[in-house]
Amino acid sequence: MINWQNIQIKIRTSVLLNNVDLKLKNGASLGIIGANSCGKTILAKAIAGLLPIHGKNQSENYSSIYVSFQSDFQLKHGARGYRQQRWNWTDPEYIPTVQEEFDSIENQMELQKLIHQFNFENHLNRFVISLSNGEQRKFELIKALSGKPDVLVIDNAFNGLDKSSRTLLHEMLNQLIIQGHSLVLTGLNLKDFPEKLMKFIIIDKEKKCSALHRSELPEIYTSIPFNENKLQNWKNSSDTEIIHLNKLYLKMGEKTILKNISWTIQAGECWVLSGANGSGKTSLLNMIFADNPKAYQCDIRLFGKQKGSGESIWDIKNRIGFVSPEMHQYLPGKQKVNDVICSGFFVSEGLYQQPTSFQRNLAAQWLNFIGLKHLNEVPFGTLSASAQRMVLILRSLVKNPPLILLDEPFQGLDPNNIERMKTVLKNIAQNTNCAMIFVSHYSDEIPEGFNLELRLNSGEIEYIGKIN
Repeated sequence: MINWQNIQIKIRTSVLLNNVDLKLKNGASLGIIGANSCGKTILAKAIAGLLPIHGKNQSENYSSIYVSFQSDFQLKHGARGYRQQRWNWTDPEYIPTVQEEFDSIENQMELQKLIHQFNFENHLNRFVISLSNGEQRKFELIKALSGKPDVLVIDNAFNGLDKSSRTLLHEMLNQLIIQGHSLVLTGLNLKDFPEKLMKFIIIDKEKKCSALHRSELPEIYTSIPFNENKLQNWKNSSDTEIIHLNKLYLKMGEKTILKNISWTIQAGECWVLSGANGSGKTSLLNMIFADNPKAYQCDIRLFGKQKGSGESIWDIKNRIGFVSPEMHQYLPGKQKVNDVICSGFFVSEGLYQQPTSFQRNLAAQWLNFIGLKHLNEVPFGTLSASAQRMVLILRSLVKNPPLILLDEPFQGLDPNNIERMKTVLKNIAQNTNCAMIFVSHYSDEIPEGFNLELRLNSGEIEYIGKIN
C-alpha cells in the first residue's frame, strides 16, 4: 500500500525529514516513536497526505484520516471556536451539538457502537465547544474511527485521557490491528502504543529514521543533566488567602458540572487537582480564572476579595498565571517566542502592545533558565508542540503571579522535558509563596512540593487533604 524509497519531506526549501524508507502493506500497522521535536508529527502528516513528499514513491492510492489532538474546534460546517466560547454561547447556531456533528457521519452503525464503547451517550446534546479536554479527544477519536479509512493516522493518541480511557483505547486499537486495519500511531514511549503493534520507525535526535521490530527498540531517553540556574527574581505576594470557594455550584443547561465545592487555598500551598475525564477539573479552573461568567453568581473569594465586589475580569487575570492543553492553538503562530512569553504580562492571547525592555529581557531570561535561549526570536508557530507547551509554561510564570493554574501542562512532553519543567515548578514551590494548582492524569508528573490534593468525581469532591 505504501512504498517509499529515499523520500524527502520538505516545505518550500525547508527540509523537514530526509532519506525516509517506508513500506506498509494493507492491513499492517506502524508506530512512529522518538523524543520531542524529532519529526514524528511531520512523518505522520506526510503519510496522511498532508505534507508533500519528494523521491521514489511507488505507493498505491489509499484513503487516510489524520487525527491530531491539537484541536482548533474546526467543525464540519467551518465554524471555529474561541477559548472562552464554551462559557459564552451567544451564537449557538454556529456551534453544533455533539449529536449534530455525529449526524453528518455516514457509517451510523459503526458510530453507535463507538459511542457506546466510549461511554459517550450522555454527551450527545452538549455543545461541542463545552467538552472538556479529555472529552474532546474521545469525540475526535469516535469520528475518526467511524470513517474506517484505509489508513488511520493518530498523532499522540493517548494525550489527555484518564487511565480508564487509555485502557479502553488500548483495547480498541489492539482489536483494530487484529482485525487487519492499518493504523499509524505516534508516541513518546512504548506505553503510547497498543501491545499488538510490532512494526516501528524510530527517529533519532539527528532526524534519522530506522525501521525496527518492537523487540528491537532501544531505550529512547538518556538522562540529560539540567543545569539548574538561580530562579528569576520573584516578588512574593502579600496575600495570605488566595482562593476561597463556598459551596460552589455550576450548571450548564440541564447538566450539573460542579456541586457543593468548598475549597480554601492559602499562599504557598501547592495542590493537585485530580479526577477522571469529565469530572469537572477544567470547569473548576475556569471558574477561578474568570473565563466563566457564572462564577459571579457563586460565593468565591480571590486574593481576599469577594468576586463581583467591583473588580474587573482583568483585575483577576492579571494576578493568575494559566496554561492549558488548548491554549497554544489560540496564540499567533507568526509572533516570536519572546512576544508570546511577554503576552503573559498583559493577559492577552498574543502580544498587542509594546512590552518594556525590562519585560523582554525577563522573558529571555526565563528561556535561558530552562536552556531554550536559542528560541527567543523564533516564530512560535514553527516550534514543535512540545516546545510550544514549554513556552506557554514560561508565559504563565513571567509576571510572578501569586496563583498559577496548570491544566495538564506536561501533556506531550518527553521524560527529559518533563523533568526539566518539574524542576522549575519545584523551585517555585520551595522558594516562593506562590500558590499552584496542578492537573495531570499521571502521578509521576507531579512535581516535588505538591503535597495537597482535591479529587473530583462527577463534579463533587471525593477527597480533599494531603496526598496519600
